[in-house]
Amino acid sequence: MDVLKYFYEEPASLEVLTPDLDPDARQQDGPSMALEELLDAPRYYRGYLAGRNLDTDRVGATALARPEAFVDPLMDWLGDRAWTAAGEGGPAGSRTAADVRSLLHDPGDIAVLACGAEAVDAAALIATTRAERRRALDAVRHVLGQAEVVLFPEPAHHGHDWSLFSARPLRAPFVAALRRHPAPDVRRFVLPFQRARSEHKFYFETWQLNALPDYVEEV
Repeated sequence: MDVLKYFYEEPASLEVLTPDLDPDARQQDGPSMALEELLDAPRYYRGYLAGRNLDTDRVGATALARPEAFVDPLMDWLGDRAWTAAGEGGPAGSRTAADVRSLLHDPGDIAVLACGAEAVDAAALIATTRAERRRALDAVRHVLGQAEVVLFPEPAHHGHDWSLFSARPLRAPFVAALRRHPAPDVRRFVLPFQRARSEHKFYFETWQLNALPDYVEEV
């Protein structure tokens, strides 16, 4: 049996408490961002798709026996947009919906996907791949000025998970898409990231599937 988990953080700040020139909050060089400035910053929305096949114990959204359990809903929701993809450090280019469906199953050397009303500027998209995510938040915010949703493949034990960023709420449209696409033999869960920050809670499917925590919703 497959288990698909969607963690959400809504809204989520993509700001850090140090300047963009030095976005590592553990470093104290330079002036810190004022709390008032942080609270007044634009709000963003984040999601994270993870999975596990309980029969094989393979971990990763793309390692599911039925990855269409998340691919079909994502394509139902976002498939008719203009898609742009980039490898790590480039190049970048437009992709068809059929290309994107294949990449969601297996991203290969693709480091980021973006969708919106129009193709995203290639240089801006490539900039999101040039540093670890924490250090690329300014570039991600810039792309979200053009794109509706930006997706990053994240290394998992077997294959990849997917993280999503948007300037608009993600949870409600994705859950609606999940409900339009029932997935036999797949249990799908939605839960707030802040309630599952520890490894023990993140992998709740290994110990608490029969008595779900109160913050976990099954779809």
